[in-house]
Amino acid sequence: MYLLQNCIKNLRTVSTLSLRRAGLAALIGSLYSMPAFSDTLKPFVSASINHDDNLFRLSDAQLRLVDSGADIYRSVIGGVNFERPIGRQVLTGLTSFSSTKFDRNDQLDYTGKDLSGDWHWFVAAHFEGHIGASYGQALAPFSDFHTVQRNLRTTKKQYADGSWRFHPSWQWRTSYIRYQNIYDLPSQRVNDRTEDSVTAGVDYLAKSGSTIGFQVRRLKGRYPYTQSSSAGSFDNGYVQDEAKMNVLWQITGSTQILFLGGWARRKQNAFPDRADSGTNARLVVNWTPAKRVKLVGQAWREFAAIDGALIDSALTTGASVGTTWDFSEKIQALLNLKHETRDFKPASNANVSLSSALLSDSNKLASLGLVYKPLRNLTLQVNAFREQRSGSAAAGTNSFKANGASLNARMQF
Repeated sequence: MYLLQNCIKNLRTVSTLSLRRAGLAALIGSLYSMPAFSDTLKPFVSASINHDDNLFRLSDAQLRLVDSGADIYRSVIGGVNFERPIGRQVLTGLTSFSSTKFDRNDQLDYTGKDLSGDWHWFVAAHFEGHIGASYGQALAPFSDFHTVQRNLRTTKKQYADGSWRFHPSWQWRTSYIRYQNIYDLPSQRVNDRTEDSVTAGVDYLAKSGSTIGFQVRRLKGRYPYTQSSSAGSFDNGYVQDEAKMNVLWQITGSTQILFLGGWARRKQNAFPDRADSGTNARLVVNWTPAKRVKLVGQAWREFAAIDGALIDSALTTGASVGTTWDFSEKIQALLNLKHETRDFKPASNANVSLSSALLSDSNKLASLGLVYKPLRNLTLQVNAFREQRSGSAAAGTNSFKANGASLNARMQF
């Protein structure tokens, strides 16, 4: 109760002072006063206050050496959503900026950015696809980065995809995606990464709305900065080839299953003669057992790149479930549970003789939220979470426990 009262008190403060400093109130007011924006431009503002009792994700032993691992931070966000149909073409976009300030660790204060745009294109009756890009800048999570310095992470994404429905029941599709991670902190630039993926596939489209298909993908990961050790410098780049089935099964109007799985092979550039291969898959189940209740369950076994640790990749296995329950048109409850295990693959300069038991960790995350919409364009949300990880000293990941809560208000104009 004390935390909630403190959140409300600080939320009022941050909503007034930060918005005034940033000049967002005048901008949003001017946009709101122009009805021409109502269909194409939709401005919004939000303010939040967050409490985290272990901000830097320290172990119990490390926490005993510091005064406190807790902090309260406040964020204000202002932005505009954009949507504009032009004939059959559809243009959408988002521009938002945020200001985040910490009570105890003010060296972490930062300005975040989130920009994106998408063109949903159509040509004739049987060709369609997307072309777009996004740019984001935010504070990198502390789960795998052992630093108390501000470490901003910039993410960039460019993509293009298209499909050709060459028969009423068949389509061919292809896509290209480039994804980049760039770290602001010089000591973390070794984790800068660019991934390029090319996918091609063919699908059978059933009259029921279900689809089944087959696709192949090649993923290339490149690191502009080599990793150094006493044995020399190493290229942590990789190439991953996949061949997978792609299934969308519309079982009933309330049950849907998505599956993407098959074979994957991952090869590290520094060790061309060593490759990891096996089953990679992700299963998603959407179930709406009642009109006001929706559940989304997932299970996966996938290769993944790891940033910030002594390890550059891992085989991740896990499961999650998310539930939304609409008590009424104005009140909604949220529950999310997740458990994931990471079996690490030694980095190019790591000791490859370590046992698999030492090169793994597991993470549990639970969150609970309540959403209240007192007005059509105003949303209030309170959340609480608990995260726990059993780390791997050999892989350079901490064991930690963390609890937190947040209060957020968002106004859509």
